[in-house]
Amino acid sequence: MTKRKRQPRRPTTAGVIACLVCGVLLAAASYLIDAFGGLYGLPGWEQLYAWLGIPMDTPSAEMLQTGDATVTFFDVGQGDSVLIACGEDTCLIDAGTPDAADSLVAALQTAGVRRLDYLVMTHPHADHIGGMAAVLENLAVETLVLPDLSGADTGAGQLGQVLEEAAAAQVETVTAAAGDAFPLGEGTLTVLLAGLPDADPQDDANNTSLCLRFSLGQFAFLDTGDAEEAEEEALVARCGAGVRCTLFKAGHHGSSTSNSQLLLTMAAPRLAVVSCGLDNDYGHPHAEVLDRFALNGVEVHRTDLEGTVVVSGQADGSWELVADDGADGTGEESLAPAA
Repeated sequence: MTKRKRQPRRPTTAGVIACLVCGVLLAAASYLIDAFGGLYGLPGWEQLYAWLGIPMDTPSAEMLQTGDATVTFFDVGQGDSVLIACGEDTCLIDAGTPDAADSLVAALQTAGVRRLDYLVMTHPHADHIGGMAAVLENLAVETLVLPDLSGADTGAGQLGQVLEEAAAAQVETVTAAAGDAFPLGEGTLTVLLAGLPDADPQDDANNTSLCLRFSLGQFAFLDTGDAEEAEEEALVARCGAGVRCTLFKAGHHGSSTSNSQLLLTMAAPRLAVVSCGLDNDYGHPHAEVLDRFALNGVEVHRTDLEGTVVVSGQADGSWELVADDGADGTGEESLAPAA
């Protein structure tokens, strides 16, 4: 007896209407929470996420308004996600691990971030782009800044999902080149180096990392993604003292394959933040890197031990850690501007 193939069920008119109604209701609920959360008995995002059991470790909207600019290092486990806020403008560099996608979106929404002027991918590793599709789906993004992906498989995996979501949301995409500058509030985000030209995106993706510097007056923040020593050497060779910074995101989660003495000598950071997971399998940050930071007089903070870290910067080059109550961090004195 020949079995008849089951025909796919077509959606009914009632089903389509139900989906549309649900979408409208969700959009309306999101608007109400944005506009009136915490008032008239309506929950805010933080309370809502607590009810849903989504873990939260996020700055408040008030914290992002301290100083002339803030740099927030989200605790996304063994990954990277850094938010720069300057005036009304925001830029998210990388989006953490897939496991942290929901909590990252929740943290951004709780901090009052509804749109991003820039979403930057330093390189297409899962611990940097794992939450990027979710960010594109839930926030309005003006521009997606990408590394050179010409040798990468852009049609599959998480990278494919990111690019597909960006296309669906009609987000402008830009492939970054060394020297590109993006205005951010009163400051500027500059691409110092767009990876090593001979680095293979499949086998050597770390060295395709965008090396970025945000500057506002005498305050500067340097983010080299997962660039390893070879790319750090190329960065210094190209930029020299142009890598000088007040604040440095430790390269490759504090790995000994990055954070070379050459780069630290030229960058001369006052403060470094290591973004890594608690008790991670890689041993990040490596002891020799922490020793190197200490020998160079660099104060170190870690997301694995402290959770999300927020640094407030002033145009005169001074900085301070920002605590949960919006006050100064733990008594760190503001430092002189970087030379």
